[in-house]
Amino acid sequence: MAQEIATEHNITPHEALLGLVRTASARAAWTDTIIVNAMREHVDAGGDPLKPPEGLTPWLRQSREERKLAATTAKQAVDAGVMVALERRLDLEGELVASVLGGVLDKLNLDHEQRVTALTTAQQLLLEAGGQTAPE
Repeated sequence: MAQEIATEHNITPHEALLGLVRTASARAAWTDTIIVNAMREHVDAGGDPLKPPEGLTPWLRQSREERKLAATTAKQAVDAGVMVALERRLDLEGELVASVLGGVLDKLNLDHEQRVTALTTAQQLLLEAGGQTAPE
């Protein structure tokens, strides 16, 4: 399937597999959002949080299927070496961000304390964007 997508969109098979992983993960997240919202409404209306409403059963089944598909596709991507390529790309992007940030700080002629404050703030914002917290 990845080869067909690659040919159709003029991309590498690795890029096609990575796209399939992203799509499967997005569908799983979308399905889970529907479940969370339905459960919130159910509980807000006085329903038992440990007993989902019957109408949610197909969505729960769909969520499991989407997660299975995402996992299977991710395994295929790993087997094909996509994760190595993705890691390399992320490393390069990280180096680019660091280089640009360093260049901007150099251009601003900040003193040492201001530079440390700016770098600390940048680190915190990047960690927050990645869903992490700064080390204490």
